[in-house]
Amino acid sequence: MKFTTFISQIVDNNKVEIPVEVLEKLDLKNGDKVELTLRKIKKSRLELLVSENPLHKLLKLNE
Repeated sequence: MKFTTFISQIVDNNKVEIPVEVLEKLDLKNGDKVELTLRKIKKSRLELLVSENPLHKLLKLNE
């Protein structure tokens, strides 16, 4: 299972935009379900991280 961390903002109608790079790297399509963890930040960070979930590797879980 892959996961990513990125910075976004809440836009009209309380929607969160997902950057195109994230959609492509995680191969997300319309209708896919995703899990979100949100945290308010005061300062923008511009890095984008995509990595394997270490817990899944440890437990040998498959997608």
